[in-house]
Amino acid sequence: MQGWWGNLLQGALSAVIGGIVAAITAWAVVMATRRYERQAALEIEARANAIDFFLLLADIDIQLTRALDRGTVLPHITDSKDWTLNALKTEIAMFSISRETGNAFSQEIGDLRRALELAEGDDPPKEQLVTAAMAALHTLTDHLADWLMQGRHRPESASTPG
Repeated sequence: MQGWWGNLLQGALSAVIGGIVAAITAWAVVMATRRYERQAALEIEARANAIDFFLLLADIDIQLTRALDRGTVLPHITDSKDWTLNALKTEIAMFSISRETGNAFSQEIGDLRRALELAEGDDPPKEQLVTAAMAALHTLTDHLADWLMQGRHRPESASTPG
């Protein structure tokens, strides 16, 4: 008769331990899912900001090209609301992805800003300063385009059509 008490206690203890393990497993799955969803949302926001900034950079490229080709005075781009909002939003979004990504883009945005500040407002524009600004712009746009295309390319088939 005493054996059933031990079996009951052992069964109850096993049920409690099994329940705790199941609860911890469920919690871990939920947390991992939320973490993934947060990371995915941050990446979506970063991509949207990067695309907006990329479009602004395309407009700046046009202005730099006109300054080189036609001698058009380069306006004060870095003082504009568009520049400030897009540059800050993009930098913040990149830092939300990772510190390494944020640092790389922050450095390149800073390089472009400094180059533009040197070239802005000169009448006629100084070719060397505009060329330096264009080089900084192309470095940033190339890096931004590469980042936007990450995971978008599929490797081509190893076999060639015969």
